[in-house]
Amino acid sequence: MNAAEALAARSAPGNTVRINSSSDFCMIVPKNPHTNIGDSERPGGETSYCSKPGAGQGKMPANFWTKVAYKKTTGVHGKPYVQLTGCINPNSLDRLNPGDDGGQYDSSGGAGGQGNPQGSTCTGYALLIFHGSIPFHIRVS
Repeated sequence: MNAAEALAARSAPGNTVRINSSSDFCMIVPKNPHTNIGDSERPGGETSYCSKPGAGQGKMPANFWTKVAYKKTTGVHGKPYVQLTGCINPNSLDRLNPGDDGGQYDSSGGAGGQGNPQGSTCTGYALLIFHGSIPFHIRVS
């Protein structure tokens, strides 16, 4: 079993990230309204929202991103990765606190390396890291 398959075994709709394009993605956000990302970094504090309805726990508003760039390539060590980078409108999604300085979710951090949020995964990739702030960056490899 490769690393991506091992992570997929622990995935659930509320902690799964997917990046297919700048208009087709799911990302992890705070579960409760108006929450700082750092304050949501605890078991049960996060959920996933998606650009398409029905793919996650909630739907991202159309005006969430501006100047978003999608990149899919191979890194310096020969491993593929995909990333979204852009500016977010934190006022467009009630899960976010517009005054938040950001935080980081990743699939290999947290207690015992079980992810932050615990059990988080990214479809098709072994590692998920995203920094939540303005600008916003999600990278999976």
